[in-house]
Amino acid sequence: MEIISHAYIFLGSDEDTTQRAIDLAKKVNCENMDLAPCGFCKTCRKIQNKTHPDVAEIYPDGVSVKIEQIRKLILSLAEKPTEGPKKIYILHEAHTMTPQAQNALLKTLEDPIAESIVILLSNNLKKLIPTVISRCQIQDFSEFDVKPILSADIRRKIVDILYQNTQKSEFTGFSEYVKELSDVDENAEEILEFILSMYRDILLAKTNSSAAFINKDLKPEILKYVSISTVDSILRALDLVYKQLKAVKSRGNKNLIWYNLLIGLKEV
Repeated sequence: MEIISHAYIFLGSDEDTTQRAIDLAKKVNCENMDLAPCGFCKTCRKIQNKTHPDVAEIYPDGVSVKIEQIRKLILSLAEKPTEGPKKIYILHEAHTMTPQAQNALLKTLEDPIAESIVILLSNNLKKLIPTVISRCQIQDFSEFDVKPILSADIRRKIVDILYQNTQKSEFTGFSEYVKELSDVDENAEEILEFILSMYRDILLAKTNSSAAFINKDLKPEILKYVSISTVDSILRALDLVYKQLKAVKSRGNKNLIWYNLLIGLKEV
């Protein structure tokens, strides 16, 4: 039986994640639990038509979701569901929450109410604070090609270089790691795209997400990172790789890119 979390982050387009959030709301409140979500019971139809009193959607007020909106949500959380077993709160463009709003929501996520589920919809995980991310189960519905471009041997070699680099407290062998990455006979952009996918998989594992890995065949190697990483360090690593990917696309010096990448990953 699937365990339902008290909080989720759904990544992807607002249209897609909204429907998935609605489907989850139906699933936990459906009148035909053996078929949930059945789609045809009174509850499922009301949720789909957005007329169910226990399903609330919060949108940005202007350019951001503000603390006043989160405070109102928190007050509502204290109330019992009106009709179904669960109250569902869907936050659109959750990455627009102000820092004050995120910190206010964090207190609720740390001390969840059993009869409520909070679902954050976003397409920009980097703008959510690590402590909020760590309290949620991540479901990644972003559109991407799940088939790795690089061979398994090349990807394992890159993972090993990065792992050895981050494990060593000293800079012994650092120049050798830079050379090894430079000598990988593949397109630098493709290597960085792989490293992004690798850290994305590490983040999913760290947050106990049920979303599928892109690099399923490297699961043992990826899981090694979980014990030595925090959500914050993984997000900073993702940000660092994004920056180096932009540098590659701007035709930056490849040796300098690998140097900046490796030294940055030692510091995250």
